[in-house]
Amino acid sequence: MDARTAPATTPVAITGGGGGGGGMPPPRASRTFGNIYLAGQSSGSGVLKLGANGLSWKAKDTTRTLALARSEVSSLSWLRGCRGWQVRVAIRGGASVRFDGFKDSDFSGLATFFPATLGLSLSRAKQAVRGWSWGEVAINRASGSLEFRTGNGAEGNDGRVMSSQAAARDANAAAANARMEDAFEVALGSVSNVQMPSKQELALDFHVDDTAARQDECLVEVRFHVSDETRAASLYESIKSRADTSAFAGESICTFLDMPVIVPRGRYDVDLFPNHVKLHGKSVDFKILYNSISRLFLLPKPDGQHVAFVVSLDPPIRQGNTMYPHLVFQFDLEDAIDARLQLSTEELTTKYHSKLAAVEKGETWRVFSKVVRHLSGTSLHMPKNFLTSRGHRAVRTALGANEGFLFFLDTSFFFVNKPPTYIRFDDVEEIDFRRLDLDRRFDMHVTVTGSGTGTFLFTNIDRSEFDAILRFLDGKGVPIENVEALRAGNVGSGGPGSGSGVVAAMGAVDDEDDEDESTDEDFDPTAAPKARAANGAGGADDDDDDDAVDAMDDDADSLAGEALPEEDMRPKKKSKS
Repeated sequence: MDARTAPATTPVAITGGGGGGGGMPPPRASRTFGNIYLAGQSSGSGVLKLGANGLSWKAKDTTRTLALARSEVSSLSWLRGCRGWQVRVAIRGGASVRFDGFKDSDFSGLATFFPATLGLSLSRAKQAVRGWSWGEVAINRASGSLEFRTGNGAEGNDGRVMSSQAAARDANAAAANARMEDAFEVALGSVSNVQMPSKQELALDFHVDDTAARQDECLVEVRFHVSDETRAASLYESIKSRADTSAFAGESICTFLDMPVIVPRGRYDVDLFPNHVKLHGKSVDFKILYNSISRLFLLPKPDGQHVAFVVSLDPPIRQGNTMYPHLVFQFDLEDAIDARLQLSTEELTTKYHSKLAAVEKGETWRVFSKVVRHLSGTSLHMPKNFLTSRGHRAVRTALGANEGFLFFLDTSFFFVNKPPTYIRFDDVEEIDFRRLDLDRRFDMHVTVTGSGTGTFLFTNIDRSEFDAILRFLDGKGVPIENVEALRAGNVGSGGPGSGSGVVAAMGAVDDEDDEDESTDEDFDPTAAPKARAANGAGGADDDDDDDAVDAMDDDADSLAGEALPEEDMRPKKKSKS
C-alpha cells in the first residue's frame, strides 16, 4: 500500500505488528479500581487508587509501583484499550502513562470524579477504528514515544520528523493533523533494535520483558513501509538515536573491528560497553545486554586452523523471523591483536579484580574471549576432559544436512557451526548408538526431555571414536541404550570400537567426577594428550571453573597448542561405504 504524507510526520504503511476493572460508586474523596494494567509495560495487573492528591498504582504480583502527584498531571483522556478502556494520563513535560482495564460504564463516574478532585476533565480521545494500515508516524520528543496516526491527512511538502511546534507553524499541516486519528503509540525506550531490511522498510524490535508472566503476549516487532527512501532513512536515524537511551548507556570500553561471525553470518564491528555489547554490521545492528548472556564457550576446532567462540543468549536476538540463541564467532588461530581498554587503573583493580590489563595483547580469539568474559561476568566453558583417538576435543559429524563438529564438555554437548546446538547431559533421556555393524561410521541418536524436548541425530561419526565417546558418556552417567552390551563389546561386527578394548578402559572413569582436579594441567596441550589419551576423560567440571579458566588466560599457547596437531587430521575423501 502507498503511504500518505503530511509535513509534520513521516508517511508509512504498516506491514506487520502484535479482565476488566470494576468500579464501585464513587466516594467523594477517592476511588479504587482492581485488575488495572499499565498499558504496554507487561507488569501484570494491579490496583489503581485515585484521590485529590494524585494517583498511585501497585502491581499485584510484584513490587512495581507508580505514583503521580496532582501537580504532575496535565490532562486526562478516555480511549479504547486492549483489555477494555484506558485512561491516558498526560504528564507535564510531554510524557504519558496509560491505565488499561476499565469498563465502559466507568466513564460517567470518572468524568464526574476527576473535575471534582483533580480539577481536570476527562475527554474522549479521537481514535482510528477503520483498520487502515497506512498513515503518518511522528516522534514525540517530549514523551520519547513513536506515534502512529491515520485518517484523512493531506499530501505535505516533505517527510521530515518535525516537532509539534514546527508542525503548528504550518497551517496546512495543522488542518491535516486535525483530521488525523490516533492509532497507537510505542515508547522508544522499549525498542531494542531498528533495522532497514530494504531501503523502503523499517523493522522495530522490542525488548522481551523477562518479568512478564509466562502467558503474557508481548509485542516483539513492528514493520513500516515508507515509500520515499530519503524519508525512510531520516526516520531510521531518528528512531535509532532515541531508542534504548536508558538501558544502553555509557561510553565504549573497547572496540574490535571486522569480527568474523558465522551465525548469523557476517562481519561485525563489536563495541563493548559497561552494560552491553553492540554488533554493527553492514545492514543490521544488534544491542545485547550482558545480563542476556547466559554462557560463553571457547571451542578449538579439529581442523587445526580455527577457534569458535560462542555467546549463548537468553532471550535470543532476532533478525526478521529468525531467532538466534547463540552467536558463533570464528577466529583464525594465529591472528593477533592489541586491544586498549578505556578503563581507569582503579576500575581495573576494583571492578574487574585485576583480571584485565589496560592493553590486552595476544591471539585475537584469546583477547576477545577474555575481555568479553570479564566485562559480562559470564562463565567461560571449554572442553578439557574429552580426547578423540587423534587427540582432538571434538568429532566430525553431521546434524541433519549440516556438517560440523560435536564437542563433548563435562556437562553438555555443543555442536557447531549450523545450527549451533547446546544439549545438557541432565536433559538427555537416552542415547542410542546406531549402525554399529558398519566398519567405518556410526550414528548417535540423542533423545532429550524438559524444555528442549526432541531428538537429535548425529550421523557419520568415525568408528575409531566410538570407544572414547562411550567411555566418556558412560562415565558421566548419561543414559545409554543397551549399555551393558556395549560395555561387554557384544555389538557390531567386531570391528574397531568393540570387544575387550572397551571393557579394559571402563575402570579409568571411576574418579572422573572429582571436582578437585581443576589444575593447570587441564590446560596444558602437551600434558593432556599424554596423561589422558588412553582414557578419553578427565575429572574437572567445565562449568564455573574460574581457576582453570584463569590458567588459560595466563598461558596464551595452551589452547592453541592443543588445536595444532603435527598434521592436518581431517579425514581424507573416500568413497562412501
